[in-house]
Amino acid sequence: MIIYKIIKSLFFKSKLYNYYLLKNNIKEILFTPKDIWPGDPILGDKIVQGYYEIAGEKNYSPDNSLWFIPNKGNYWMKEAHSFTWLRHLKARSGHLARKHARYLILEWIKTNEKWNENTWEVEVLSRRLSSWLTNIDFLLAEKDEDFSSILKKNLFKQIKHLQSYAKKSYFFHLDRKLGLENASIKKVKILRGLILSTLCFDDANHKVIKYLRLLELELYKNFNNEGVHVSKSPSTQLSILGDLVTIREAIKSNQMDVMETLVMTIQKASHSLRFFRTPNGDFATFNGSKQETKFLIDKILNSADGKARAKGPISLYKSGFEKLTRKQTTLFVDTFRYNNGFLSRAPHAIQINIGKEKLFGSCGSIFEKNQEWRESLLSASAHSSLIIESTNPSIKDNQIKEPTSKRYQKNGSEIINLVHYGYQEKFSAVCSRTIEVGGTGKNIAVLDQIFSDKLLKFDIRLHLNTKAKVSLSLDKRKAIIILNDQGWLFNYEGQFNLSLEPSIFVCDNGRINETSQLILRGETLKENTEVLWGIKKDI
Repeated sequence: MIIYKIIKSLFFKSKLYNYYLLKNNIKEILFTPKDIWPGDPILGDKIVQGYYEIAGEKNYSPDNSLWFIPNKGNYWMKEAHSFTWLRHLKARSGHLARKHARYLILEWIKTNEKWNENTWEVEVLSRRLSSWLTNIDFLLAEKDEDFSSILKKNLFKQIKHLQSYAKKSYFFHLDRKLGLENASIKKVKILRGLILSTLCFDDANHKVIKYLRLLELELYKNFNNEGVHVSKSPSTQLSILGDLVTIREAIKSNQMDVMETLVMTIQKASHSLRFFRTPNGDFATFNGSKQETKFLIDKILNSADGKARAKGPISLYKSGFEKLTRKQTTLFVDTFRYNNGFLSRAPHAIQINIGKEKLFGSCGSIFEKNQEWRESLLSASAHSSLIIESTNPSIKDNQIKEPTSKRYQKNGSEIINLVHYGYQEKFSAVCSRTIEVGGTGKNIAVLDQIFSDKLLKFDIRLHLNTKAKVSLSLDKRKAIIILNDQGWLFNYEGQFNLSLEPSIFVCDNGRINETSQLILRGETLKENTEVLWGIKKDI
């Protein structure tokens, strides 16, 4: 394998391969695809001034040289060289923004004109092609024949490399190398680049049809019947939905038939995404999802089906999610169904929203600066859930009994009973969580049960909103939580230990905010341990 990589690298760097890429260059642009992702003119203005916010890092480069900022990691490199930030310059518009965009592209071409293992990696390359092509009207709005010629020449070189390298065998290889969830995200990005670039530079419809068939295979593998992506991450699903809508619109603009599988996937994915929206319009942060903004979510959903604010489902049973609502209280819960998700590490994790504000939830989005951070934010301890012996539950679905969930109404309350077996293999323990949201939404009661004949330490974690102010009673049997001038009383029954400890929340841009968490600790009793806890509106 190592020898193959060396040979491949030497070939791609060779004069012969560069000659092949330059052969039969330049072609005229036949079609300009639309970018459905909105740009931010404020960020665009910052870029013009030399301030760059990429991958959660802020840099000031007064000489306008983005490509020579030192000490940048792999994730920053991928985001920077993907050029997704071009849409911000387009949103800023004007001569200065266009001039700066052209400058950065020309500087990039100077140092990356020939194949490079990192900057020409197929996903990065595909995303860059999509960014350049969807912003090409902005880049070429003011006539500059030299820039236009250089841009088109380099565009076609990259397209030719992508078309020759990203073949069917490559896609199958990705499944084995990365796993289904990670590979699916990568492949959709690559196929978007292939489809858009082929439509822009080639009128051979048979090539597009070939890529669409590959895309169809990915859609079958990566979305279940409820329209939920295998990642079970709302922001990941939103990103892929945006890609699919971009592809659909490009196909329609070229008077080609849109395959039924693509139409249905967009329809189902749009509907299921609405499940994860909070009363504030953003997302509940399950499986490392970003919150995203109401504006962005509305934009993508409206582009998808024209119904941005339509109601979504209250249950995604097969995917492993339930939503309980009463009045101003909204509770999301991950029922921990292994076979539909690859990221979940948090059994029965909950997020509670009071009105437009989150009360409890997770530690925020996975901002992939490094693998350690990724694993930490996916762990059970980073969610509002019950954890045994400070370990993650097993998610090997072929070795573990299927979790169960049952929801019903009683005396005006919404109730759901959950059981999972994620700790059975490690500790011979079965966990149950019963959640009841009262009819007025002012009372939430939770009964956690651990069935095991072993002595085990456990903790129940509740990660609080960064705006919440919390104080414990002197006997540490209660806690008062103040959020937006509303008071909520937390209490519990039994001989357990309640503490208030530091926590964090990772924002969408990678910024880490300090917050706190309530932790209820205890040890299991013989055969069956019950912990009854809850919150109720106090003020």
